[in-house]
Amino acid sequence: MLQIKDVTLTYKKDMRELVSGLSFALNKGDKAAVIGEEGNGKSTLLNMLCGELTYDDGDFFVGQNVR
Repeated sequence: MLQIKDVTLTYKKDMRELVSGLSFALNKGDKAAVIGEEGNGKSTLLNMLCGELTYDDGDFFVGQNVR
């Protein structure tokens, strides 16, 4: 399980807010897609979800069996 609550993510180079107030939960068997225009932070968001980047604010919970 992956649960995100009110996460804010800011692009550090120009302090542009990429994500504000993001909340969602993914359970076993769920599927999700990230859709958006080029340069709007899709890869940055996925890097945050993988733990490669830190978010500015909010809560991030990952279940024990999440890979």
